[in-house]
Amino acid sequence: MRKLFLAIIAMTFITVGVNAQDSDNNGLEGAWWALGQLEYTDTEATDTQSFTILPVAGVFISPTVTIGAGVGYTSTTVGSADAVDAIILQPLARKYWSITDNFFFFGQADVPVLLFEEATGYGFNLRPGIDYFVTPKVTLEATFGQFGYNAVKPKEGDATGTTSFGFNSMNINFGIKIIL
Repeated sequence: MRKLFLAIIAMTFITVGVNAQDSDNNGLEGAWWALGQLEYTDTEATDTQSFTILPVAGVFISPTVTIGAGVGYTSTTVGSADAVDAIILQPLARKYWSITDNFFFFGQADVPVLLFEEATGYGFNLRPGIDYFVTPKVTLEATFGQFGYNAVKPKEGDATGTTSFGFNSMNINFGIKIIL
């Protein structure tokens, strides 16, 4: 799957060419964008299957700052147990810093909320990433770390949380962002 993804990226660079974003003072201010997550995982060792779909959309509120939100669904099944389903709400904000005309570093802050039938999940995360403008309307991006806290609070009982701190070059999340 990674080889296919890398081949698609290579073909995009070869066939489309590289174009920088508009260089006027307003940059992308007011431009809308869309990206998302579609994932299925089947782990044999723990007999776990999970499915997530999370479309995300946002708008640049300044040339280098964007806000957005994702609304999605996730489902996890372990063995023969009933699936655990949740609605995902994830507001986010990003700040971009220009490295070149078409290559940017960004910092993302997101606040995910998961609404389960018998619990609520919540968190706060900071994620570093890079964004490369292939064309003025298409970017390739990658996040490669997470600094944050995420927890699940059952309706009855105490919350159980996870603190994340670090960069992981072995677990880079790639994406394609469309500027509308």
